[in-house]
Amino acid sequence: MEEENGAGVEGKAPLSEKEKLSRLNKRHQKEARKKRRVLLVVVLLALCVLAVGAILDIPYINVAREAGSWIGDRFASPDDGEEDAPEYLFFTDPQSAGEFEGEVSVLLGVYTGTGAQAERELIYLMLYTYDRDTGGGEAYLVPESSVAYNASGQQVDLARTLREEGGEDLLRSTVSNIAGTEVDYLLLVEFWEAVRLLQGLGPPAAVLAENTVFVNPVNGETNFLVAGQEVKDADRLLFYLMATDRSDTWAAFDARGERAGTYLPEFFYALQPYGLEELGGMLSSLGDGYLLDPGTGSATGDSDYIASMLQAFAGLDGGALAIKAVPAVEVLNGCGVPDLGKKVGDRLNSLGVPVAGTGGNAKVTVDGEEINDFTHEVSTIIYRSVDPRAEAFARYLGVLLTVTDVVSEPGPGPEIILIAGRDLAV
Repeated sequence: MEEENGAGVEGKAPLSEKEKLSRLNKRHQKEARKKRRVLLVVVLLALCVLAVGAILDIPYINVAREAGSWIGDRFASPDDGEEDAPEYLFFTDPQSAGEFEGEVSVLLGVYTGTGAQAERELIYLMLYTYDRDTGGGEAYLVPESSVAYNASGQQVDLARTLREEGGEDLLRSTVSNIAGTEVDYLLLVEFWEAVRLLQGLGPPAAVLAENTVFVNPVNGETNFLVAGQEVKDADRLLFYLMATDRSDTWAAFDARGERAGTYLPEFFYALQPYGLEELGGMLSSLGDGYLLDPGTGSATGDSDYIASMLQAFAGLDGGALAIKAVPAVEVLNGCGVPDLGKKVGDRLNSLGVPVAGTGGNAKVTVDGEEINDFTHEVSTIIYRSVDPRAEAFARYLGVLLTVTDVVSEPGPGPEIILIAGRDLAV
């Protein structure tokens, strides 16, 4: 009996341990449930805060909105929002295969003379620039009478740079200085080659708003056109766009810019429906009267690159092609020497610089009254426009005249002002 009782006592011990373990497990489970509830509450509060931050776009707590935008930008298809900026063949250098960044520019030069190098003369220069960052474009008219300095340090008009040794490089570098941008491509086309290429594109007609008289840039003949007349043939279109009245150079240059501003947007708009292959087909008449640098080394490859340039500018949104020209310079007498403004203006004209006026005097305000300021011993060039082109041309002008004082004074009025000091009266 005692053994049985002893055995009975020993048999109850494991039950007591189980009970203790059971109580411990229950306590652990209760604590775990409590921790989960606290964690859940914290997560819910955090989600609420982030939701409020995203809805109200509160700085530092709008993580959800920013994360959503980040994910959306990377996984959105073109149909989900704005399309990616278009890529064009001419964004890639045909020789190095490197990609051009930022502004990609093409300097178009039309020349006459198909014989020896010494006979070639440029009759038209336009710098086309496509801005990859903004998706905008610009056509910048440069006078071929602008001055360059050859390897010997002598002045030569841009019109005659092709007659110089290394003339293409001289042309590119000078226009780069004038416009303040790198010239990525040089496209030189002989006039009748340009006529064939333009004819292949089927350009729209130009309708004259008023009676027009212009001089044929190839042979100097005078052409008379009447208001309402349509100019359809490719050769006459080029005559119309490039004509220069040599008796009044800068009035004709202004007219060139106005014609370009009227016609070029319409011209590129007419090319919008065509893709690269179709434009290449339109340029199939490309002969050997051209130079594309850098080029592909083959007429077919060069044709594709030229077609890509046309395609890019045709693809610009309406109004995204700005038509500009080098700014005219107003000359002010800053030292009182008689007729100094006119003398400096004549010198600028001889250097191929457009002049807006030469009869004014530099002014200064004293006690609220504006009086002549003839205290300038040293000349100053002021550019008022914030356009980088204006600054570049002002600095180019400073090199031409050996004027080192080139300053920015943003404001209305002429883009560039030259205050002629005593140093220019010598």
